[in-house]
Amino acid sequence: MEAGTSAFLITGSLNRSGTRIQFVVNNTNRSHNVEDTVKNTLIMLALVAALILSVGVCSAQTTKAAYVDSEKILAELPEAQKASKELDAMVKGWQDSVAAMNADFQKQVEEFQKQESVMAASKKDAEQKRLADLQQKLRDFYTQKLDARTGEAMQEREKRLAPIREKILRAIESVAKEDGFTFVFDRANLLFADAKVDLTYKVIDRLKRGPTSPKGK
Repeated sequence: MEAGTSAFLITGSLNRSGTRIQFVVNNTNRSHNVEDTVKNTLIMLALVAALILSVGVCSAQTTKAAYVDSEKILAELPEAQKASKELDAMVKGWQDSVAAMNADFQKQVEEFQKQESVMAASKKDAEQKRLADLQQKLRDFYTQKLDARTGEAMQEREKRLAPIREKILRAIESVAKEDGFTFVFDRANLLFADAKVDLTYKVIDRLKRGPTSPKGK
């Protein structure tokens, strides 16, 4: 399993026929990594810029391109590291809760299977309904917290990443304009790039120092 990837398996489900109960939910959590998300955003912007460059470079009189290493920028940005650790802790807490609920559910399913052959029909039906309700509760909790599209984890990730994304992009734009660059790409998308047009450390410096004041003030 890749670093930063967590997975869990929920098993058990209810079958009205009584004997075998199976319910499986696999979750591989790759979406809560702050570095990957911000990096992917920058990469996407770089690809768009590359397309524009390929179309318009011939007609442009002066075109200057540079690049940044987004991984290195994120490694130096305290806000990104803080957000990553907080999100990891939050998601792990919910995953642990799901795992505990699943273990309890499986235990109760096993107890039911041991006793169902001697249960009266009415008691058996009532127990099956109770287990079905417990199973639904587990599913609902998983969806509410960890669903990849609508879960609280996704919402928190977007909430925390928005200001980080904006801060990085503003710094890149500011440095690029000051140095007269028309395009800035991400190092991950380049087969070759001259270190002379690497703006990574300038962007890091700008992020740490904040916006520069206009000259003369």
